Amino acid sequence: MFAGLRAEVLSRIAVRAERIDVTEDRVLFREGEPAKEMAVVLSGTLEVRKRSHNGVESCIATLGPGDVVGEMSLFDIQPRSAEVWARAPVSLMVMGHGALGELYREDPQSYTLLVLNIAREISIRLRRLDEVMANIMGHIKSVTGSTYTPLERAVSQPERGST
Repeated sequence: MFAGLRAEVLSRIAVRAERIDVTEDRVLFREGEPAKEMAVVLSGTLEVRKRSHNGVESCIATLGPGDVVGEMSLFDIQPRSAEVWARAPVSLMVMGHGALGELYREDPQSYTLLVLNIAREISIRLRRLDEVMANIMGHIKSVTGSTYTPLERAVSQPERGST
């Protein structure tokens, strides 16, 4: 996420960030709550968990050192999309949106590079998800023989409020 940023920019970001050390398993972010910060995993493991429409909870990602969580809210200004659990011990660097806004005002070029790095990470995740979805849909079709599944319908319909 910080690739290409100069050392002095990294220092300014670190000063504005808060280090959090989690010593017991606990929820860091709850699905649906306001998203006002993102976190970089310094050490340890985070689990990203999501409930299906029928209440079944699944771990959809496991994050480790260098991974970022909460970054989507920088772009879409939406509530948390999933629950995130710290599997202790975990150390995080947490940055509020305000700190990133300060970087934008002070150094638009570095801010742009940071945002491009985050967008690249989101794009990589989306490509992985495309592969997973294709495999799931292929499996459903091979089992049911159906050429159009509810899953395809859900994927092809835009969310309410989006364009």
